[in-house]
Amino acid sequence: MCEPGYSAPWHAANMPRMLSRSGRHEEHEHLHFLTISCFEHLRFFRHDSVKEVFIDGMRHTRDQLNIRWIGYVIMPEHVHLIVFTRRQDADDPIPISAVLQTLREHVAKHGKEALRTVWAHGNSLGTGPLDAWATGPALRPFWKNQAYDFNIACQDALFVKLDYMHKNPVRAGLVDRTQDWVWSSYRFYEFGDDSLIAMDWDGSWPIA
Repeated sequence: MCEPGYSAPWHAANMPRMLSRSGRHEEHEHLHFLTISCFEHLRFFRHDSVKEVFIDGMRHTRDQLNIRWIGYVIMPEHVHLIVFTRRQDADDPIPISAVLQTLREHVAKHGKEALRTVWAHGNSLGTGPLDAWATGPALRPFWKNQAYDFNIACQDALFVKLDYMHKNPVRAGLVDRTQDWVWSSYRFYEFGDDSLIAMDWDGSWPIA
């Protein structure tokens, strides 16, 4: 449990643990902070059409599993997500492995289709590493095998992770201001902008 006033900074001591059978913690009231990286850290999401595929994958996963998205950010080579896996129609949480499988399979399939469309327009995906991936052996992966999972047990810890995610594009030099990166949940919480996807949290705690 989090101590009152918890505001741990983002550093190596609280990096998310690698998702493995022994590393998962399916706690009833916990949220999960997930990091999913592209294969070999390739920048597939530099293309907006692939970002749109990821947004569609979030909708698809929510519809299929009835989970709740609390936050996200799409970076060029990875994504961060916060998810509440307890279904709205049941007491038991959906295994985080099922959330990841549903999301990753949808995005990999349709993301590759989007990349093929980009390639068809110019015989390039825009960078040397991406072109090497596109012209390499068939069936090359879209995602890195491992994902990372960090359990969130209290509201203060949730705010820390949301703040970390939303500031990621500024730290990476993609934009000057957090609100200028449309591919995150920041604009939903700050401005009520649900034009890409609405989040499933009204700010109350504990999440019911």
